[in-house]
Parts: sequence; structure tokens; C-alpha cells
Amino acid sequence: MAKKWITKGKGEEKKHILMDSSRTVMEIQIRNPVPSVRDLEREAWGILGDLSKVTSVDQLLQMKKYSGTIGDYSAFNSILIQDQFPNPTIVRSKNEWKYFGRDVSEDAQPISVLYPVGIAGKDGPGKVKAFIEEKRKEGLSDEAIDELVKEKFNLQGGGSAHVFSTGTVYDISQTSVIPGKGKPVEEDVKATKLYGILKRIAKEHYTVEEGSIKNGARGYTAHSGEGQKIVVMKIPGEDVNVLHTLIHEMSHARLEHLYRKVPRGIAESEAELSTYLVGAHFGFDFKDDSSAYMKGWFDNARSQGEDFGKENLDRGS
Repeated sequence: MAKKWITKGKGEEKKHILMDSSRTVMEIQIRNPVPSVRDLEREAWGILGDLSKVTSVDQLLQMKKYSGTIGDYSAFNSILIQDQFPNPTIVRSKNEWKYFGRDVSEDAQPISVLYPVGIAGKDGPGKVKAFIEEKRKEGLSDEAIDELVKEKFNLQGGGSAHVFSTGTVYDISQTSVIPGKGKPVEEDVKATKLYGILKRIAKEHYTVEEGSIKNGARGYTAHSGEGQKIVVMKIPGEDVNVLHTLIHEMSHARLEHLYRKVPRGIAESEAELSTYLVGAHFGFDFKDDSSAYMKGWFDNARSQGEDFGKENLDRGS
């Protein structure tokens, strides 16, 4: 490498200084200063206090993270999809992908599915999400938006038909982010690096698998021959979401929900609180998704006479 010099000084008094022209690759910082126990508890109480502000619209927006797996399709369509496209993950129509800020690749091979003719079809989460975001920008309250969503969209589907037509859908791996609508590249790189580190840590204690999941979930924790098994759906181009899923399932395993007799709503709330705190520690803001997810499971637990107390908060944090 050639040496570079600069000259400083005035008049006859001059100094020649050798400059270091080498370049250093900067490491991405993924760890923040370790928070104190008091800080963690304050964060935990903070998100629990904010749950009272979570509206049904917030919970509908959470569909951008938790909806869209092959489990949304009928058993027959699921078989059709898997027959045409091995290992499908999130499958949507071309228009739905537009709502999620993604374009279908020009060389993508269409996946054929059947849809009923003569009955109202279930509206996709991307369409609902886009509508909510548009109305929020217009300044409408969540209460007003919630009523509009109920009037405008069919969120449940249903009905029976004897006539079917053919439609086309595409897996997320056949799409790419529309410029200007994706996450910052730095966030993706940071998430990918942290995901790799946490996966290695998880493998020291549990069996960890990546693959397609048929039940509509992004991940789950189950018994294995050697203890606990964590399974996550690793989707191309969804770095932050798979990181969130891995932390959530690691939290289930670490809190030993498979061995403790804990109501499902309480177990999910404990795991998601832990996920939020771990994400915040590493600089990821999971608050919106975590709040909506926890609110849904809180309501589920309370409907069964259970509640989330300080003991659960201590475990989650």
C-alpha cells in the first residue's frame, strides 16, 4: 500500500506527517450496555401499563407479523400449494403482496389454488393492514376505524359453494421488497447477526430446527428425545420477524412452559414479555407487536379466570 504524507506549517517551519491510509471494517454493535434489574422491571411494568391502550385495530395490525402462513388455506388448497411449490411459507396473491410492500418476481411460477364462486371470500391481512394505515393517516380514531373494518371487510370467511374457480398465489420467496417500503438494511444485517448468535446459544441447550410449519404459526416449542425442541419458520427476507420468533420460543423453553402447569394465555404473555425485553436490550423495538400479542392472550386468560401477576412478571423479565 502506498504511503501518504501531508505537510503542515507556515513559512519555513514545516512538518511532514505520515498518514495511515488503511481501512478498517466496522463491526455492527448488537449489544447495548447491560440494563440493571430495576431498569428491566421498569420496562416490564411500562409495557404492561400500556396494554390498556391497545385497541382491536392494533391487534388487527399485528396480522402483518403473525398471519399469512399456509395454515390460512383450506386443507385441499394446502395440498395443492405444497404439490406445486415445495416447502411453502407465506403464500399470498400478487395484490396482497403489494399491500405488504413486495413485488412478485417476473420469473415467479404461479401457484394455482381454488376459490369459491358466489360467496364472499375472506379478506387478506395485507388489505386490512393497508386500509387501517390509510385511515390512521387521515386522522380517524381507532374506534372509528374498527367500525369501518367491521363494515368493509370479511375477516372470518365462511359459507359453502358448489362452484369453484382458479386463482394464483405466490410464496414470499418469489417476491422482493418494493424500493422505499422495506426496512433499513442495517436493521436486517443486525437482526441476521443476532439471530445467528442466539441460535448457536439455543443449540447448546435445546434441539433447534428451521423449516416450514403447517399449523399457521411462525414457531413452536415441543418435547424432543433430548429435552425441548424449538422450531422456527425461517423465511427469506424476514430477518427481524424470525429473530422475534426465535427469542419468543427460546423464552418458552427457558421458562419451561412444557413442564409447568401454566394456562396458555399466561404462558404466551410471559414469553412475549421476555421477548420484548430481550429485543429492547439489543436495540429492537418489538413494542407494537408484543403489546398486541400480549393483550390478546391477557384477554384469553381472563376469560378463563386467570390473571397475570407479579410472579409472572418476574419470570418474564
